[in-house]
Amino acid sequence: MAAPSSLKAVVAALAGNTFVTAIKFGAFALSGSGAMLSEAIHSAADTGNQLLLFIGLRRGARPADDEFHYGYGGERFVFGILSAAGIFFIGCGVTVYHGIQSLLHPHPPHVNWVTFAVLGLSLLIEGGVLLFAVREVRRAADGAPFLRFVRERADPAAVAILLEDGAAVLGLGLATCGITLTWSTSLTVFDAAASILVGVLLGLVALYLVAANRALLLGRAVPDEVQERFVRILSAHPGIRSVHDVKTRQLTPEVYKFKAEISLDERAVCAALDGALPPSIAGAERARTLELLSRRALNFLCDEVDALERAVRTEIPQARHIDLEFDRAGEGDAVPAAGHRVR
Repeated sequence: MAAPSSLKAVVAALAGNTFVTAIKFGAFALSGSGAMLSEAIHSAADTGNQLLLFIGLRRGARPADDEFHYGYGGERFVFGILSAAGIFFIGCGVTVYHGIQSLLHPHPPHVNWVTFAVLGLSLLIEGGVLLFAVREVRRAADGAPFLRFVRERADPAAVAILLEDGAAVLGLGLATCGITLTWSTSLTVFDAAASILVGVLLGLVALYLVAANRALLLGRAVPDEVQERFVRILSAHPGIRSVHDVKTRQLTPEVYKFKAEISLDERAVCAALDGALPPSIAGAERARTLELLSRRALNFLCDEVDALERAVRTEIPQARHIDLEFDRAGEGDAVPAAGHRVR
């Protein structure tokens, strides 16, 4: 299920950018400024990308079914990559192209008070959306260091909103500088340079988002401290002798998958079997019997798991990872197997 903070941030950004896009295109129509057109394209790309993020969050929140047993959380990352591609090709590509064209074929913009009013209103709206996104991510971080949470555990949709709105605020600053310098000096090079810088900024944001979504789509491991906590919990159990071959995966930033091979402590098995032996078996004979039975029980469990894995792989060579669970004797509720073997 999508994090509520991510969904709220995406909806707020979508609403804000839809309005900002409209007024920026209006300002460009009045001024002819290349930097203003870059800003309008930037906001239009952001709006489209945030719509993609919204669709991805909604589709990714669907529950697991017979076709996708682990759910649809990965759809968020697919749509996240589509969104990042839109930022790169539309936001970055078109903006840089227009800036270069403005350098090669300069057309003095018609700047007036409407242009600066639109820039100021856009900055107010974009800044508000950015602050809202920061607040929602901080709430999701629940006291964790903000930058580390964003880098390792935050939903890529929330990260996309942070970066897009941060780039929007910075881009507005660049556009304002370029337009102001062009207006005061009549040199269109400043307006064109601002357009190119905004495009490069969007390109960097897009590349970062592609990398972040790719990592989760491929199955990035959980953060180190979470994996260490997992191993610590297993190791602290009185019946566990050792834990090894630990593997983890983030199905989504809110859902983790853990895998480990564990070895049971024979003493714990002996203690469990002790009550099943008749009182007539006592002393050294009882100790030897318990040791023999516990070793045979553990070996039997491991041999059965190995045999089942071999049988499955013989018929299904694609079965590279197998999770098996045993039922308690006489009960139907599944519990983790002794020596939970996952390969």
